[in-house]
Amino acid sequence: MLGCGSAFSCTQNTSALRVIDADNKQWLIDCGPTVPRALWQRGGEVNDIDAIYFTHVHPDHCTGLTALLNHWKSYSRQKPVIIYCQPAQQPVLMQLAALANWPQADLGFTIDWQECREAWTWQDWQIRTAPTQHELSNRAIRITIAGQTLFYSGDGRPTADSIALMAGAGLAFQECASVAALDDDASHGDFPSCLMLFRTLQLPALGLYHCEDASLSALKQACQPWPGLFVSRDGLTLTLPRPTPTDETYLL
Repeated sequence: MLGCGSAFSCTQNTSALRVIDADNKQWLIDCGPTVPRALWQRGGEVNDIDAIYFTHVHPDHCTGLTALLNHWKSYSRQKPVIIYCQPAQQPVLMQLAALANWPQADLGFTIDWQECREAWTWQDWQIRTAPTQHELSNRAIRITIAGQTLFYSGDGRPTADSIALMAGAGLAFQECASVAALDDDASHGDFPSCLMLFRTLQLPALGLYHCEDASLSALKQACQPWPGLFVSRDGLTLTLPRPTPTDETYLL
């Protein structure tokens, strides 16, 4: 987890996840303003990330793209990168990408813009997406690699489609903006709905993220009676398939 914070968190990075398989193939999910720094702090090579998936283009999920591409250009990245997004949101991301080496256009590597669809395969990864209930169209993502499945909600209240997408995941992350229940037409998740999902779907592990700073303590306390339900944190490293939510780092 590169970041778990809300849009205006003073203590955590904006929400983003890096997915790495056994062959070191890597995806970045979302890239808010503090995410490039989080990547740089963790080291690695400029050619490591193969693709970036954007759940949606609210500023806290996408505005780090300019700095990340500029860094890759400055340190001579050569490998093409795929960017997956919703077609209607691609122009926003293209403007951010255009700033990365403005006024020149050449980055030294190509960007392959790809439409976010309901389902597709990338190499040996199976990808599925579904909408959540959010003020801006957001698509949760499910990634299955070698029989192990990860779910990441992006922003938004769960929908029937995103709940179906979450079912059967070995590890899931759901946005949770409030300890108290929110209205049914709200644009964000809350703890009662997250707890319901955790219990109904019998998830092995469900991490709550994108939480308001002021709610973190209460959310951690609310999770304590439920082994497997936890509040995520920046820098948390997890390895499927058997996470132990009480640990700082999850290992096979």
